[in-house]
Amino acid sequence: MCERKRGNPHPLPKARSRCANGQPLARPRLTLHESDPITGNEDALYTLFYEGYRGYTIYSTPEGHCCIHGRQGCLKLRGRFVCFPDIEEAKAFIKRLRAQGDTSYDDVERYLPEWEYVWLNWKEQLYSDIQRVS
Repeated sequence: MCERKRGNPHPLPKARSRCANGQPLARPRLTLHESDPITGNEDALYTLFYEGYRGYTIYSTPEGHCCIHGRQGCLKLRGRFVCFPDIEEAKAFIKRLRAQGDTSYDDVERYLPEWEYVWLNWKEQLYSDIQRVS
């Protein structure tokens, strides 16, 4: 007769803020924009490269700027569209989302605390917000 399993039937969830090798995830560097930088210019769509990565599509321009699209469109943070300086930064962001349990089928508006990413163009956004209010 088989012995019954002993121990906690409901184990604690694993901490998902680290990669499989135990190293902390890198903070992705990104820029935030009012409009989707990839699909905002319909004439330039034929020049885009794209790659499927873990359920997401990463679109990139010849200059190297990348945007991540899920099943419902371009990803957003803080109500703005996310753009990355290169494809490796986009992949790092997808790894962070997957570590949180997000999938490409989830809503395009995502949440990440400010300390978990590097916002490269925050000064430009602040200046444009001030111009709009004035």
